[in-house]
Amino acid sequence: MSTPIIEAHRGYSAAYPENTLLAFRQAIAAGAPSIELDIHVSADGELVVMHDATVDRTTNGTGAIANLSWTELQRLDAGSWKSPTFAGERIPSLEETLALSDSSPVVFNVEVKRFSDPVRSAEKLTAMLRRHAPRQGTHIVSSFDLDALLQVRAADAGLPLAILGSDGVALLELAKKHSFSWVHVHHEGVTRDMVLAAHAHGIKVNVWTVDKLELAQEYAKLGVDKICSNRAPELLAAIR
Repeated sequence: MSTPIIEAHRGYSAAYPENTLLAFRQAIAAGAPSIELDIHVSADGELVVMHDATVDRTTNGTGAIANLSWTELQRLDAGSWKSPTFAGERIPSLEETLALSDSSPVVFNVEVKRFSDPVRSAEKLTAMLRRHAPRQGTHIVSSFDLDALLQVRAADAGLPLAILGSDGVALLELAKKHSFSWVHVHHEGVTRDMVLAAHAHGIKVNVWTVDKLELAQEYAKLGVDKICSNRAPELLAAIR
């Protein structure tokens, strides 16, 4: 059985508020070699780490990120929704998040939701990824949005790209067509044949989001290259 990379989904999000520096630091401290995060663009062009397009679910504010300035976003509490223990945790910028790889071996999987200003945002993103390049390998850019991935490639053809989705076979065809390095597939869309077909074309497979150890072991047996989990530290401890 191969040993896949265990990736922390939005950081150590089972125990800490997702997509915060605290969740990322706890994942790194637990030994997670890779961390997945999501980015949106603020009204004034800052690349902001958050999953949702609005701040409503994970902060004490309301409104779309695209309509809020970075200054306004920094004032919000992004921890209390998880627990009062995390009150005062802030929304991080992508820049300060990627800077964590300057002092640790972690690699980031940056999921782009959508670029409001494709050329400028893609160039800003790729410059950051190069500026805070990991010690080994490179950060990865992933998206459900094919256009976003192609915009990133136009800005920097050397960064590995991953197409996201639920249908492993369809994703593999897209990856082959566009020479993407990875397919990031919902776990229900992954089969042994699909993994073998991907590997035959030099494409790696990341499966998301898997929190049960037994399920993670099943996918490891299928030969997937990476498993994305909200409980990355627990999976890491079990697989070791």
